[in-house]
Amino acid sequence: MDETPILLQLRSALSEQMISHSKESNSKAKSLLDTLIKDEIPLDLIESCDLLERACASGNLPVVMSLCDYVDFFVYRSFALVLALRSGHSDVARWLIEHEGVDLLAPIQRPAQMSVMLPPDTTFTRSALTKSSTYLFLNPLDPTPSSFILRPYTGFEQLLGSTYSTEFDMQKAAEAIHEIVGDGLVDATVFVDIFRAYVVCAARKFRDRRSIQDLQEGEICLKEASFMLRLHETQLDKSAFGDERLYDILASLIVPRCPEEIYFFMAYLAPEVFLAKLTELEWLQEEIESILPLVPILKPSSVPEHNATLLGILSKFNRIDEVKLLEDWSDCIDEQGWDRAIEFACEREYVEMSTYLLFCKMQHAKTGLTSVHPVDDLQNILLL
Repeated sequence: MDETPILLQLRSALSEQMISHSKESNSKAKSLLDTLIKDEIPLDLIESCDLLERACASGNLPVVMSLCDYVDFFVYRSFALVLALRSGHSDVARWLIEHEGVDLLAPIQRPAQMSVMLPPDTTFTRSALTKSSTYLFLNPLDPTPSSFILRPYTGFEQLLGSTYSTEFDMQKAAEAIHEIVGDGLVDATVFVDIFRAYVVCAARKFRDRRSIQDLQEGEICLKEASFMLRLHETQLDKSAFGDERLYDILASLIVPRCPEEIYFFMAYLAPEVFLAKLTELEWLQEEIESILPLVPILKPSSVPEHNATLLGILSKFNRIDEVKLLEDWSDCIDEQGWDRAIEFACEREYVEMSTYLLFCKMQHAKTGLTSVHPVDDLQNILLL
């Protein structure tokens, strides 16, 4: 179908609004859409989706509302929500979710009956970004619509017609997301996926460190991820604030060359996750320079074995100052943990470390927390 002049003008007006952010452009686009509706100019499946996405990207809520009222059926609306959030238009995003029921991770809608053939899925899903299957979080690095909220415009967002884009501002995008998730407007799965997008984006920004802007954007991502994690832990109604998959995603980020900022984030907000991975990963146990700065901010795990792992590593590397920071962890380390740490120190002939660990073990024995054999332990030390 040949495109009408009014449609071309409407696209142009929305693109202009993205650049100028002027009320005049807002009114101009709405007036053109009113004319299109009055003349009952039909829109095909791709044209309607493209217009919706342009209107959301420009933040023109009146056009979005009128367009949704005029178009009977949108095959795909999730990327329109992506663009509203990317551009920082929380009012548009809120309206799409509350009034249109738009789901960020929704697949293509397939009507039971339609007189025309649907275009290929990839036309609307941006190469199958939506993953409604159980494999959504199998690989946290896989992109989803949530990932694209945090990415700049490329100039190739259009489904057809002229290009449109604007400067990307991570802070504005984060503020829009903050409002939406803070008000509980998304379900648990979308909440987890947005959290995933934040921490993965932060990890990449801090790993690459190509510019000051990268570091600033990484900090914004971690700040918002922190906000979301606290929401999950403090809200009584968990249905809109994520689930245990949040911690699974954090665990999956601990890989070789993991940025120190990610380690600090986990040590402060998810120490159970970090200590569990520390117990699991032998290569991480050798990364003593990454571990040492975390000791002052770590809190003990509910699993004594995980706490004992940290104690053993510090003993093995003869880090007595850091071991002393674990004095408050005494109730959270079992007898086997103390014995193993003492054994490590004895094997390496760390006399001061061995003596200190033995003293700690005997102190806890007085409270009945451990059953020690001080004579045997002293003999081990004297053999050094």
